[in-house]
Amino acid sequence: MPSKTSRSIEMRPAEAGDVAFMQQLYSSTRSTDARMGGCDNATENLLQGLQFKAQQSWFQTKYPNADLALITEHERPVGRLYVDYGPDELRILDICLLPEHRNRGIGLGLLRSLQAQGERLRLPVRLNVMLGSPAQRLLQRCGFEIRGVDGIYNVMEWMPPAGID
Repeated sequence: MPSKTSRSIEMRPAEAGDVAFMQQLYSSTRSTDARMGGCDNATENLLQGLQFKAQQSWFQTKYPNADLALITEHERPVGRLYVDYGPDELRILDICLLPEHRNRGIGLGLLRSLQAQGERLRLPVRLNVMLGSPAQRLLQRCGFEIRGVDGIYNVMEWMPPAGID
């Protein structure tokens, strides 16, 4: 797992006490298009809380050995990175930042670090990104290519350069 991306950005393993922050982070990634139209705020918060718990449960069931880290700036949480280091791939399960920390190069640094790991291990880096997500442009700039569509997600992949043995 990458440990630093810049002087003030660091990562640490997520802890039980980080759940409230991660739920807030999850809610911040839901665009107004993905929100439940017609619900009051309390109902929407309840539904998003249930969606967050379902997502966490699915990740833990499907990727029980994945690393979940909090991205911190000056020791304050600003995002999370969830990565499964499998035998055939590095799978980014989730990479997200609070809105005020986006477009500052943090995500780029994390992606480059994961690509460097993929290159060392000679493994592809893969993830699913929601259709229409602005993150797709960053991923394509980093060399990720769309390999297909799975429901509401583009399946994206970066392959390490072919090495000389």
